[in-house]
Amino acid sequence: MWRETCYKAFNEYKFVGTFSAAAEICRKDDGTLAMPRDAETNNFLVSLERNKGSFYWIGLHDRRTEGKFEWMDGSVLGKYSSWSGREPDSKYGNEDCVAFSSYSNWGHWYDLKCNNREYFFCQVPPGRL
Repeated sequence: MWRETCYKAFNEYKFVGTFSAAAEICRKDDGTLAMPRDAETNNFLVSLERNKGSFYWIGLHDRRTEGKFEWMDGSVLGKYSSWSGREPDSKYGNEDCVAFSSYSNWGHWYDLKCNNREYFFCQVPPGRL
């Protein structure tokens, strides 16, 4: 638990999934993909990951309007972000979903294609996991 929210890392290969599939798994526990709205929460999530050299979905996307990132609850990105280098770049086209990296640039965010299969984090109210 971190700041009155429970987090669960889905960091085993059997759990990798698309952004939508990951979001659905979180929803089954009355949760959402994790929404790290500040550096401390982002760093907490980084501390949970176990698979170096992987990406982890977080609950941020620009699927409705290109370039306007919003959290899973519909709120706008806000002041805090942890984009890596030139991200978001939609380098390969239609990169509308966000994951953080556990490569050498740990905890920094990348926009990826939503149908990529990645690990992920859920956040749920206390007592739901």
